[in-house]
Amino acid sequence: MVAAVSAAAQPPDRVATTAHALVANALFFNGKRIVVRHPIKTTGRLTELDATAKPVYIFWKEPPVGSAGEIRGEFWDLGRMQDGDERFASYDFRSIVEVANNGRWPGRDQIFVILGATFVEEPAPVEPTIRAIALAPERFDNRTVTLSGRFKGRNLYGDLPQGVAKSKWDFVLQSADGAIWITGLRPKGDGFDLDPEARVDTGRWLEVTGVVHRDGGRLWIAAQSIRRAEAPTEAPVQAATPVIAPDPPPIVIFSAPIADDTDVPSAGPVRIQFSRDMNGASFQNRIRVRYSGQKPPAVEPPAFTLTYNDGNRSVDIRFKAPLERFQLLTVELQEGITAIDGQPLRPWTLSFTTGG
Repeated sequence: MVAAVSAAAQPPDRVATTAHALVANALFFNGKRIVVRHPIKTTGRLTELDATAKPVYIFWKEPPVGSAGEIRGEFWDLGRMQDGDERFASYDFRSIVEVANNGRWPGRDQIFVILGATFVEEPAPVEPTIRAIALAPERFDNRTVTLSGRFKGRNLYGDLPQGVAKSKWDFVLQSADGAIWITGLRPKGDGFDLDPEARVDTGRWLEVTGVVHRDGGRLWIAAQSIRRAEAPTEAPVQAATPVIAPDPPPIVIFSAPIADDTDVPSAGPVRIQFSRDMNGASFQNRIRVRYSGQKPPAVEPPAFTLTYNDGNRSVDIRFKAPLERFQLLTVELQEGITAIDGQPLRPWTLSFTTGG
């Protein structure tokens, strides 16, 4: 059982998807290795994916050969980088910024790039597999298909950027570097009854028959039957050499109030800002607020609500009642808080004194 869960928890080296999904879910794909099938266009020295809602420029590791195939590389949002980031020193982004944004460094979700890209000539998929549907959903839309893949629960390992909320039994089926939502049927049959919320049930192979549907960037199969399947011998999917060093762990870069501040308003909020995009869900039940002076008041720790703001990478802590006056207050960010890519935040503490 432990071995099965460990195998299910290992993310694929790369994510098969579409250009539309990249642009629609840029935060999810940012920094990930991806593969897409999409027409390209070249203007002067710049190459980009053709006819996307927002520009996606390509920096080739190897010039493309052929006209039909897969584009593989690392997807990045320029607006989530810092201008002059040393990790990207070998790439000339200025030419893109001049053309696409009048020389101004873009904000988030405006201009995207695929770095270290390679082109693998492959015919368009004909046989329905999870990977084929993830890469070319338009070829299978409204078709009845039969697929095999690993049960991954209700996206318990973050294989996909968003849910489809079609039924209480929605779950993800994954194979190779592709994944897809299955809806409409409980994952139960002869000899198995799987819980979409239980990691211990993941990794089991299922065969699903159903109809492919898509709506914008969302893609799912309305299941008609589910049964157990044997794990196939999967052909390895060619992996690209990493081109970018991993992001550093997140750190706190700002707080209001600041550490050891005094005369802090008893009704004011606490704001903490981070160096990286954070996983907002990871803050739940991992922030502790308490009175910590030599003689703390004989009252319960202050109750609060918290909100994570993706736009400025900060968490706001708002108290449900005014804080006790002239008291030392400690805010603790505990173990388990992570950046969007899973990098952990080291436990962090802020202390300040309230005013009158």
